[in-house]
Amino acid sequence: MIVKTDAIVLRTRKFRESSKIVTLYTREHGKMSVVARGVVRPKSKYGSALQPMAFLSTIVYRKEGRDLHNLSIAEPLERFNVLSSSLERLSAGMVIVEIVEAAMHDEDRNEPLFDALLDALRTLNDVQSSEQSVVLWFLIRLATILGYAIRTDECGVCDEPIVRERLPVPYSISIGAPLCAEHREVGSFRTLSAPTFDLLCELSRGNVTDAAMLRPEERSVTELGDALNAFIRFHVEGLRRLKVRGISAKVLDDMVPLA
Repeated sequence: MIVKTDAIVLRTRKFRESSKIVTLYTREHGKMSVVARGVVRPKSKYGSALQPMAFLSTIVYRKEGRDLHNLSIAEPLERFNVLSSSLERLSAGMVIVEIVEAAMHDEDRNEPLFDALLDALRTLNDVQSSEQSVVLWFLIRLATILGYAIRTDECGVCDEPIVRERLPVPYSISIGAPLCAEHREVGSFRTLSAPTFDLLCELSRGNVTDAAMLRPEERSVTELGDALNAFIRFHVEGLRRLKVRGISAKVLDDMVPLA
């Protein structure tokens, strides 16, 4: 079957002498692995386009019941020049695409995730955006899309509204919600400082453009990154094996295989 679809490159690896195996995240078919034959050759028409984070229009010869398909055409739809010219933004983008590659099963269509991934990369390509805030926003959005919504307003046990005080907030990683004073002893939780919990609330309610304008303190970035990392690892099996390092060790610093 011939499939035409927009796609974002998640990962590439060499295949034989002149080809690559490319992992794509497509709008219509989710994650797909394709063979791009001859793209390593100097005269390849689209070899330079097949880089992680590239946004492409592709034509794929899809084989039913097979894990590996054939890539026929790949044409750039947008070029993220700002993103690729900055080490910090490049690192942030790599964190995001590797999270998607690890979290998603093959050919599991999820258009909201495709849109969130594309929005995050486009925003990272804006020189005014905060790459750390974009990564944190994407983690929250990923959890929501996969059905593990992160809550901020109500106790995860009794659903009573959380009284907002300038005090550390006990946050349950397993439940994905804060705990009221009565239910702090129901299980383990992480203590989030007031600025970190405020950051979580802002990121949870805003779109990626709003998130990118936030300039949180480094302590809050690290604290919230650790909590979100633990939350998503708890619920998404694929991320337990992810070896990616965060943005200069400031975001997702603990993203190494669990013991």
